[in-house]
Amino acid sequence: MVSSNLITPVTTTSAAPRKASGGRVTASVLNKMGDHRETNSPAWNWEENLRSIVLDRDNGIPLHVQLRASLRRVIRSTPAHVEKLTPENTLIDLLNVSQATVRRALDGLVEEGLIQRKRALGTVITRRPASDTTLRNIAVIAPNFPSYSNSAHLAALTARTSAQGATLTLISFNRGDDWQTCKRQISFGPSEGGVVFLGNTPHATIDLHNLLAQEGYRTVHIGPPLPGCSCNSVGISNPAFIRLGLQHLTRAGHRHILFLVSEPEEVPEVIERVACFEQISRELGLDVPSEAEVLHCGAHVWENSSEASAHTIKNLWQQRPANRRPTAIFGISDDAAAGALFGLSRLGVRVPEDISLLGYDGSELTRIVQPKLATLVTPMDKFAAAVLRLLNTGAQDRQILINPDFREGESLRPRMP
Repeated sequence: MVSSNLITPVTTTSAAPRKASGGRVTASVLNKMGDHRETNSPAWNWEENLRSIVLDRDNGIPLHVQLRASLRRVIRSTPAHVEKLTPENTLIDLLNVSQATVRRALDGLVEEGLIQRKRALGTVITRRPASDTTLRNIAVIAPNFPSYSNSAHLAALTARTSAQGATLTLISFNRGDDWQTCKRQISFGPSEGGVVFLGNTPHATIDLHNLLAQEGYRTVHIGPPLPGCSCNSVGISNPAFIRLGLQHLTRAGHRHILFLVSEPEEVPEVIERVACFEQISRELGLDVPSEAEVLHCGAHVWENSSEASAHTIKNLWQQRPANRRPTAIFGISDDAAAGALFGLSRLGVRVPEDISLLGYDGSELTRIVQPKLATLVTPMDKFAAAVLRLLNTGAQDRQILINPDFREGESLRPRMP
């Protein structure tokens, strides 16, 4: 379900608009800006809007990247009648930056399709409807860690990407790699494709999004919305997932349900699933923790979820008397459920005769173990369609939550009296 990485964080700073360094405006600059305003519309004040640009020379982000992001913001706020960007020399004088910095920033905006540089007319602002762009390249950034869930997401994204005539590239990284390792592997420009974050830690996703968004890349995070991050996200509805699973278990007569947590609890999605389990259990009339119990395996990032759950459930079974053992195990992921199945089998515990098992994700793992696991299914095709829709339309700061399905399996049956 969840895997994570140790990408080195990138620290950025933000500040309220203030006068830019070296912002003394000469008469020649004002004349240039006045002429430009008169050409476009007296209602649009380039000087005022450009003075909102803050360039921080100490935060480690190249000036041309900062300028590009700031100019993008200003350009997107211009009224429809404003047809041209203020002259290059005006930007140099007003913002106190070099010609090379300005040109690199403008070249990036040309690549994004926001402006066109025409010798006779100057820099023309282009306005294309966001919906007219079908991206031809998709990069998926994911940790180099085995995951049935990530593999299923990749398969669905590959099929959807191919259907729209685009190419998908997987950029995988290893423990200890920094964000530059991933960024250097993106082989297309911002106007040519989008980037998907899959299975990363929150801080890595936020850092990568901030870096790539500054250069104009469209991004989507697969997972729940991240606080403080404007990245688009497509995630599963964890409350809907937990409720559906508990309803199936309680309808089967189970009144002592163990929620097995063998995913890293540094991950917000894991924390949310645990909180939802306890809350919804109470809503369904189960006492917490005597009837709805959470068992923490202590797993951390880059550790194997199945091994953690197998070891933990084996210890629990050996230490508890029969009358205090659960009648059903609800795994926080399919890996957790499969690990429990393995650990119990080594003790001679039969599934589902002695205990029922329910997984969470609907990965291929549930089909290859014996008995086949009942599981809550993430509809991967819906995920992939939503991800590409957000990328193709240029959406910003959108969050989509998708409800799960239930798939029958041999590991779950009604409790015998």
